[in-house]
Amino acid sequence: MPPLPGFSDNPLVTRDDVIHAAKSLLRPLTTYFSPCKARIRLPVSTGTHFDETAAQLEGFARPLWAIAPLLLGGDVDPPLYDAWIEGFAAGTDPHHPEYWGDIKDMDQRMVEAEMLAFALLATPRDKLWERLADSTQTNLVSWFMRMQRKEMPPINWLWFRVFVSLALIKVCGVPEAEIRAQLDDDMRALDSFYLTDGWSSDGIWRHPDDDEKEYEILRETGIAGRLPTGRSADFYSGSFAIQFSQLLYVRFAADIDPDRAERYRVQARSFSLGFSRYFGADGAVIPFGRSLTYRFACGAFWAALGFAEVWDLGGSLAEPGAAKGYLLRHLRWWAKHSEDIFYGDGTLNFGWQYP
Repeated sequence: MPPLPGFSDNPLVTRDDVIHAAKSLLRPLTTYFSPCKARIRLPVSTGTHFDETAAQLEGFARPLWAIAPLLLGGDVDPPLYDAWIEGFAAGTDPHHPEYWGDIKDMDQRMVEAEMLAFALLATPRDKLWERLADSTQTNLVSWFMRMQRKEMPPINWLWFRVFVSLALIKVCGVPEAEIRAQLDDDMRALDSFYLTDGWSSDGIWRHPDDDEKEYEILRETGIAGRLPTGRSADFYSGSFAIQFSQLLYVRFAADIDPDRAERYRVQARSFSLGFSRYFGADGAVIPFGRSLTYRFACGAFWAALGFAEVWDLGGSLAEPGAAKGYLLRHLRWWAKHSEDIFYGDGTLNFGWQYP
């Protein structure tokens, strides 16, 4: 499988290098847009636990992690970015064939809603929100509001609704009073996941006493797995979800929740000192835990530090460029080892260093 020009051969030293790499990853996706740009379906058959419409929404939404910062940074490339902006119209219109579908309890659409909310929060208003037609803005608000008071897994998923709530308040003009109770409930639950040294578990950490209870239930009923299994502390605790999301919260909500934002800054500094030891001098990272097919997202924590302007990390990371160094070395490692991570059309395959 060929490497990807613009990424695999990229020195990844300067800001322009990173922009070029990001756009090189985005462009191959545009071939697979639906006619009205609300969905992306890659030509690879895989299985998921959710429906095909949600899977194609995932294809549309995940690239917004790159598109929104590019727009925030002032990059101009209408042929590339306008397709995603156009897709909001059909995706949020319940009468359109490319409608993303209503958000229901325990729905994968909740996951993808986070990227849509992030795009609204991160992108200057005149580059996204104000470019949406009034009807699209109304439809998007209605679609987001369907997440309120829905049942969600009590894990990192709660962050998805937090950012949707922030987007509704800070971008979409929904009165804070309509959202505040749900937002407060979600934040209290997320804060209860905290462990130590900046680390949080992905859900409430299971107490050892529950092991004995589980065994007793198994002996009496012959059924295992009746109690929560929450002992997850992996990349979802850092770059994939918890710490990453806390830093986004610092960026987007410090003005309305300054005390919690400062606590998250402190936790990020503590977390960074331990998390840095997972990365080698060449940028390689220890592969462990779930969702390793996210690959270079393992370094997202370092990018989020910069996005949240949390620089004073202390210890071996005291220099302002330390976090940037961890991020760029990690990206360079992937560029150097990318000969087997792309399909022939330039889209990423599933796997780690191999498909």
